[in-house]
Amino acid sequence: MTKEMEFAKCIAVLRKLIRLGLISESEYTVARKRLMDRFLILEESNPKVA
Repeated sequence: MTKEMEFAKCIAVLRKLIRLGLISESEYTVARKRLMDRFLILEESNPKVA
C-alpha cells in the first residue's frame, strides 16, 4: 500500500471518530499533525501557492 493511501485511511478513521463523538476536535488536530509528521507530509498554509 502506498503511503498516500495509508495516510488517507488513517484520516478517514479519525474523521469517523469525530463524527461518532469519540474524540474532540483538538484531539483530532493533534493526531493529524502526528500522522503528517509520520508520513512526511507538509501542511500548506496557502493552497493557491502550489
